[in-house]
Amino acid sequence: MRYPLTAYLRAGTFFTLYGLVKYLPPPLGDGLRYLVLKLFVARIGSWKIKDGVTVWFPEGVRIGRHVTINEGVFLDGFGGLSIGDHCRIAHGCSFISEDHMFDDRNTPIWTQGKRASPITLEEDVWCGCGVKVMRGVTIGRGSVIAAGAVVTRDIPPFSIAMGVPARVVGIRGEKPIDGVAT
Repeated sequence: MRYPLTAYLRAGTFFTLYGLVKYLPPPLGDGLRYLVLKLFVARIGSWKIKDGVTVWFPEGVRIGRHVTINEGVFLDGFGGLSIGDHCRIAHGCSFISEDHMFDDRNTPIWTQGKRASPITLEEDVWCGCGVKVMRGVTIGRGSVIAAGAVVTRDIPPFSIAMGVPARVVGIRGEKPIDGVAT
């Protein structure tokens, strides 16, 4: 799958405007970042977005109310990205809703196209520093993803997940699993 020409034009306009305000300090930077994102992001509620956040294909991104997105976060909206209300995203997280196909070993990877699937963070999810969430994943309501985890599969509601690849090690409010405190 190649990107349509309109996507390149829209991205060029977005990156030009967002690039002008991306690293401005608060309070001026916060307001200007919000204005630019409001123009391009599919749906955006009330939130706090820190400087240095990168957004690809903002028209595919939906951000709920009372969301915090910290420095150095990468949001890929090509396949769709939905962040529910009250989510917290620590610095250095990546949400990657597309990847390259590589099934045919006789064809260069870059010519095989891409596949995309939506990422969904339900309400009240907390992603620790450096979490990577891959395409097609849903993280259930109230879940906590530990720093450095790589999420490649759906995470049930109220789970505590960690590791590479991420696995559920506990349920919030229940007896700990594998010695992990909840």
